[in-house]
Order: sequence, then structure tokens, then C-alpha cells
Amino acid sequence: MRDESLEFLKRLLTTPSPSGFESAGQKVWCEYARQFADEVRTDAYGNAVAVLNGEGDPKVMFDGHADELGLMVKYIDDKGFVYVQRIGGMDPALVRGQRVNVHTRKGIVKGVMGATAIHLLPREGEKKAPKWPELFLDIGAADGKEARKRVAVGDSATFDVGFEQLDKHIAISRAFDNRVGTWCSIEGLRLARKARDKGKKLAAGIYACSSVQEEVGGAGAAMTVAAIKPDAAIVVDVTHATDSPGIDMKEHGEVKLGAGPTLSIGRENHPVLNEHIIAAAKAQEIPLQFETFGITGGTNALSIYTKNGGVPSAVVGLPNRYMHTTVEMVDLQDLQRAADLLAESVIRLKGGQRFQVVV
Repeated sequence: MRDESLEFLKRLLTTPSPSGFESAGQKVWCEYARQFADEVRTDAYGNAVAVLNGEGDPKVMFDGHADELGLMVKYIDDKGFVYVQRIGGMDPALVRGQRVNVHTRKGIVKGVMGATAIHLLPREGEKKAPKWPELFLDIGAADGKEARKRVAVGDSATFDVGFEQLDKHIAISRAFDNRVGTWCSIEGLRLARKARDKGKKLAAGIYACSSVQEEVGGAGAAMTVAAIKPDAAIVVDVTHATDSPGIDMKEHGEVKLGAGPTLSIGRENHPVLNEHIIAAAKAQEIPLQFETFGITGGTNALSIYTKNGGVPSAVVGLPNRYMHTTVEMVDLQDLQRAADLLAESVIRLKGGQRFQVVV
């Protein structure tokens, strides 16, 4: 991975962007995108689109989602303790003891999610995971009056952890889900432009998207696909690496960290578009892993493929250990391979090419 692309990834990961509050991260993405795109635009809710070769045919949408999991201030009691609700799917058992940044109109307020010392917990009975109403945020306020001066109901909060590399390729961070997708979308566009500038013909129009609010339902991608009206869409999101202890591959399939991006099969994943992506991977010797569509979850492809009478879509997955935690782990080689795959997939398209299931 080139140094500039890695620095861009770090900025994305360390810029707070919980669902519904993505503007700071979108500014970072748009600033980077303007170096390579012919046009960068945003809409009313903050979805961002970078366009290259806008007159091209077919129109291909690369999509990743900008938002991350977070918290929102819900109630402040008279003792000064702050109660929160989750933004997105999060395990409450992993929240206690975390450092938190509350994003207020006046700036960041530091706090911690309260964790009662084990010495003071009841010794009898089964230890149960906490429920959300039992969790509280401590900002060190003397009482409710002081706390309400510092934070307000509706303020968002993110966990105060950042990016770190364990070695040359393995990295950990919060919010790899799904800054890797928005990174890949614009890196795929950058690589396609680089190829065009070196003389490769580019027939397709590329629309690299950084969509909002996937973690709370996928609304952003639904807005974007309606505006772009693409002929095909490739969605990049994290997927579960199943090579760590305690995961049954017979139930969840086999996906290894560092073995390349995945391509999903079934449901929203268009078989003809998938074959095109597989051919692109073979041409560039990009290793691919395969997995079945998610029964218990989904990506922005679910918000895209049924729109406008049907948009041929595919899901490229980035293997990710410990998803929806503050220590998500990816192999940066997989990330680069996914961006290379997007670029090659669009470069190989012929003018006017469409994807159609033959019946």
C-alpha cells in the first residue's frame, strides 16, 4: 500500500463518524477524492459521490458506508451520570470500562463507561451480561447540573481508541467497519484513473460512493442509488474472518485473514456480475475467497439491488476479526487487493455492457 493511501486510511479511521453524524469523516473522504475525481458531490443527508468519466457507459457504482457504531446521550441523572443508547448493533458486554469521547456543540467531553469493581459485585448468583439501561457514562461531573452544562441529550459519542499496526500487514482499529469500504471505493477510482492516464481505455463511468447510515438500516445507499441510477454496483464491506478460536466454520463458513477479499454468492449477488469480477481477479492474480450471502445480516447491497427495477450488484468482503468491537483486525494486503479488484473490474468493461441473467 502506498504511503499516501495508508495515511488517508488512518485519517478516516480516527475521524469520528457515528451513524447520523458522519459529516467530519465525509469531509476527509471528499478532500481526498477531489485529487482524482472529475467531480465530487454530496446530498442533503451527507452521502458523498466521486465521479470519474461521468459520460461513460455503463455507469458503475462502488459503495462503502461511512458510518460507524457509537452511542448517544439519552438521559442525565441528578448525580451527574449519563445514560446512553447504542447507535448500531453493539454488544453491551463489551462497553463497560471503555474510554469515550462525547461530541458536543462546544467540543469533545471525555468520559468512561462505568465498570463497578469486581470486589463490589454480588458474589452469589450467575453473572449476567449488562442490559443497556444499566450502562452509564461517567464524565466526572459533581452532579446533574454540572453534567447538563457539559453534555446534552442527543450528543453522539465514540470510543476513544485509534489505529495501530501489529506488524507490517496486520492492523487493529475501531471502525474498520466500514471505513475499509469507503477507502476501497475511492482507491478503486484512483487506480482506474491511473490506468486511464497511462493509456488504458476506460469505457465505464465510475461513481465511488461513501454512503451514510448503513449501520441503522442502509438508508444512505438507497438515496445514492436513486440519484445515480447505475447499471451495476459493487459494494465493499467487512465480512467475518472465521479463523479465530470459538467459531464453527460448519455454521459460518471459512474465511481467512490475509487470504484475499471475498465474493458473496446468492440473493443480491448477481451471478453474471460475479463472473465478471472473478475474471478480473484471475487476470490480476488476486486471490479470492467465496462465501454465501448473509442470513443474519446484510450490506448496502440490500438497499441497492432492488431499486430502479433491479440493479445488478455484488458484495466484495474484507475479512475482519472481532467485528463490532474496538479492536477490529484486518490484513492491509486484503484491503489493497480489494481496491485493485474494483479497478480491474471496471477497466475490463466494454462500452454499453450490461449484466443480464439469461432465462
